[in-house]
Amino acid sequence: MQGIQRNSRWTRDPTRAPRKTAYLSAHDIAIFSALARYRYLPADYIHAFVGGNFKHVIHRLNVLSREPNLFLNRPPQQRANADANRRRLIYELDQRGVHLLQQHAGELVQRTRPPANFAHELMACQILASFDFGARERAVRLINWSDILTSESLPEQTRRSPKPCSIPVRFESATVTIAADGHPFGIARRDDRGSAYFFCPGIEADCGTEPIETSDFERSSIFKKFTLYLAAQEQGLHRTHFGFPNLYVPFVTTNAARLASMMRLLERITRGAGTRFILFKTFPAFTSFEKPLPPTGHMLTEDWQRVGYSPFNFLTS
Repeated sequence: MQGIQRNSRWTRDPTRAPRKTAYLSAHDIAIFSALARYRYLPADYIHAFVGGNFKHVIHRLNVLSREPNLFLNRPPQQRANADANRRRLIYELDQRGVHLLQQHAGELVQRTRPPANFAHELMACQILASFDFGARERAVRLINWSDILTSESLPEQTRRSPKPCSIPVRFESATVTIAADGHPFGIARRDDRGSAYFFCPGIEADCGTEPIETSDFERSSIFKKFTLYLAAQEQGLHRTHFGFPNLYVPFVTTNAARLASMMRLLERITRGAGTRFILFKTFPAFTSFEKPLPPTGHMLTEDWQRVGYSPFNFLTS
C-alpha cells in the first residue's frame, strides 16, 4: 500500500486536502490580530491567544500559510535551529494578511522590512507576549502603547515626535537617545492595598550578540544601556518624556552566566548601591538546544532579580 504523502513544512504548496481555499472566520481574524501585535510567534503561542482545539489551530495555520491563501508566512530564518524540523513552527503575517486586517478589520498594522536579527525579534515578541498572557491569567490590565498615545498624561511633544519611543538623554553635554525593544507599556493592578501602576519603556532582549562592556561608547553595549537608563532615571525623563509616574526596565538575557555578568557590571557602575528599577531575568535563545518555554505569563507573574534590592514582582511588590 502506498504511504500517505505529506507536504513539506517548508514549502507553500497547497494542502493535499480536497478543500484548499480558506474561507475566513472570526477565529482566523483573531490569529491575524495576535500576529499584528507580535510579529513572530510559535504555533503554541498563537493557540494560547486564540484558544480552541490545538490540533485544529495547527491545521488552520498550515492552511492559511499555503497557496492559494498566503495570509501567513513561516519565516525561513527559523530553520537555523538544529531542531527546526521538530519544533513548533513560527509564523508571521504575510502581506495578504496585513491588507485584510487593515481593510476589513480596521486594524493598523505597521510593517517595515524584516528585522536584521530574527532570533532577537522573536525573543522580544515572546517576552512581550508573556506579559500579555500574565495579564489575562491574573486579571490585571495591560496598558498598551495605543492607550499611552491617547493618554492625557503623555506630553504633546512626545506624541508628535517621529520617534516617540526614543528617550532623549542628556549625557556629557550631548543628547543621546535610547529606545527599548517593543513599545512602552504599563501594568495596572488593584488589590487590598489599592491601585498600583508600573510602566516600562519596552524590554531589553539580549541574545548575547553585543558586548557587555566596550571602550567605544558609540557602539551598542550593555554598559551603554545601563549608563543611559540610569541617567534617564536621574533626569526624571520617565515623567517629562512619557508622563509615567515610575519606570522599570526589564533586561532579559539567554543564560544565567551572562545574567550574572550583567548584574556585576551594574553593581560596579552604581558603586555597589544597585538600583530599584532595572530588572533581570533569563529566557533561552532561539538557537539554544534547551527545550522552548511554553506560552505562560511568567514574565509578569514570577519574580525578577535586582542588584542591591530584593526581587521584584509586578503583582506583589
